[in-house]
Amino acid sequence: MRVLHLSTFDIDSGAARGAYWLHTALRARAIDSTVLVGRKSGQDPTVHALKGPGARFLAKLRMRFDQLPLRSLNKTDEAFWSVGWLPSGVHRQINALKPDLVHLHWIGNGFMAIDELKQINSPIVWTLRDMWAFTGGCHYTNGCDHYRGMCGACPQLRSTDQDDFSRTIWTRKEEHWRDLNLWIVPLSEWLGDCVRESSLLRSFPIEVIANGVDTTRFRPPIHSRWRADRNLAPDARLIAFGAMKATSDPRKGFAQLQDALRHLSGTPYAEKTVLVVFGGTRPSDMPDLGIEVHFAGHINDDAALAELYSAADVAVIPSLEEAFGKTVIEAMACGTPVVAFDYGGPRDIIDHCVDGYLAAPFSPADLAAGIIWCFDETARNPLAMTRRTREKIVAKFDIDRIADRYVAFYERVLQESRKQVTMTPQRRLALRSIRTAS
Repeated sequence: MRVLHLSTFDIDSGAARGAYWLHTALRARAIDSTVLVGRKSGQDPTVHALKGPGARFLAKLRMRFDQLPLRSLNKTDEAFWSVGWLPSGVHRQINALKPDLVHLHWIGNGFMAIDELKQINSPIVWTLRDMWAFTGGCHYTNGCDHYRGMCGACPQLRSTDQDDFSRTIWTRKEEHWRDLNLWIVPLSEWLGDCVRESSLLRSFPIEVIANGVDTTRFRPPIHSRWRADRNLAPDARLIAFGAMKATSDPRKGFAQLQDALRHLSGTPYAEKTVLVVFGGTRPSDMPDLGIEVHFAGHINDDAALAELYSAADVAVIPSLEEAFGKTVIEAMACGTPVVAFDYGGPRDIIDHCVDGYLAAPFSPADLAAGIIWCFDETARNPLAMTRRTREKIVAKFDIDRIADRYVAFYERVLQESRKQVTMTPQRRLALRSIRTAS
């Protein structure tokens, strides 16, 4: 089985790392898996960058130029957008490799044009790591449900025009994707429900498969000097919070976390409590939260990140929208309970008041209550909490288990695709109509 993965990056984002872990787990199963990326940062020879003269420079240019149509629009900062209008020629490299199956991951930021998908000759599996595939351009909707129709009058464009730029992007997707041999894999039940409600993708086969984590990398260390190396007291209560652009992306919930910590301020729980922030820089207007705040910077090494998670008493993931929550499973694999809002992907992972806490969306007060619950539970029996959180992840989200699910799914996709080749166009249209009606 020859599987070709497509991703804008190889290791430079959470989505990219999730795709890469799957790729390596598949190769361990003797699957002929390779990765094609827009920008390669790692050294793995099974990961390939786009070919051609000046390919790396052109990839950077496409990232910049993809945003050009948005420059004249009054877009908010609520979410990142991809337009997908610049051709990259990636479909020619895909077809030259003749894979049995093409697996799309995160392909935004100018890596691939919308109309190039229909030029791929192989069946396509698409793991949705955000909402872009079924929206008019945004990667997260910030609660907008216009994707159920045809987009338009986009709140993120501050538009009241039904025929605005979001409708233009939506229409291009509908035009070029309607006849694809496409199989959709949302990372969570929440995202799966969004896909089933979307006008663009609801007629395609949908299979929810979670992200996986390498539990041999993310695990409690035998010995850790993380606290000592940073001159943090052994009995300090550590709260870990981090993500890409953790402090600058409003969706990551840093504002809600700050409000939650203010609820702790002045209580005994604020004493000896330290917030450790990774993946983001200290804001220039950082307020006094009543506790010590330590900024750990960007951490690209899995072993160093696992040490941080393990050193923490609780990890807080207060995202307002999260397709899954890879940081949730990373922290729990290291034996650390997680507090998150009871919304989106984290509700697929955390059992409330068992191995973590699901706070009422989007209540800072209940987020603070969750932090207190984790402090108390960890103090009462730290080994029991470590065991519960890690056993959950090993049993359900270990990358080997997820890879096995994908292998079975690939086999089903290829089997069904071979059947469709022998179908008449009328039969394929009838099946498509049945899916849409259901």
